[in-house]
Amino acid sequence: MKVKANKIRFFSPQENEGQAPKAAPKKSTFITTVTKTGRLTFPQKLMEGLEIDPSKPYYKVGTVNRRKGVKALYLVPTQEGDPEAFELSKTGRGYSIQLKGILQKIGLDFQNQEYSFTVEPYEFGEGVSGFELVSDQATPRQGTEDDSDE
Repeated sequence: MKVKANKIRFFSPQENEGQAPKAAPKKSTFITTVTKTGRLTFPQKLMEGLEIDPSKPYYKVGTVNRRKGVKALYLVPTQEGDPEAFELSKTGRGYSIQLKGILQKIGLDFQNQEYSFTVEPYEFGEGVSGFELVSDQATPRQGTEDDSDE
């Protein structure tokens, strides 16, 4: 039995309003932790999710000096031979960067306290992209570096 088009009741988008919208796909959150030996860990899931290429393992690591301590670390890809480069090393099933001295200088007591950072892609401008690692635990203010940006 064929139905004629004029016998079909078509719905309008307005009739669909009031329906619960479909949930947006959940954004994956990637977390890195600091080991008791001062290594910043990059589990395999984080490496794959953020498309970090282990064949390009060199990063500059920095932070913004603030009166209230360090809240974030920044990783910017760089080349082998860069005097400011830290190397991403294979450790078990993931990777890590040895930052013991830096973490101690910024006041992280990683031997007695657990620290974790949420890792997200970050655009620094001028075509430079890397990662921002944000902690919900600020470190105490260290040293007398310039902290005029706050």
